[in-house]
Amino acid sequence: MSDEQPTPNPRYFTKEGEGVQVIYNLRDAAPYAELGYEEVDEAAYLAALPTADTLTQEGA
Repeated sequence: MSDEQPTPNPRYFTKEGEGVQVIYNLRDAAPYAELGYEEVDEAAYLAALPTADTLTQEGA
């Protein structure tokens, strides 16, 4: 028996006007596609996050 935890395998879905939803261990993305969500890769999701500089400038 192994003490290793399974890899969470996150998948990222976004829809215009909404935030990103992170779904773990999803096998079938069809329901999200039917609801108008687009799957994005992790790098694209992380690149779209605001930086600390952006947040400070917006709050000024």
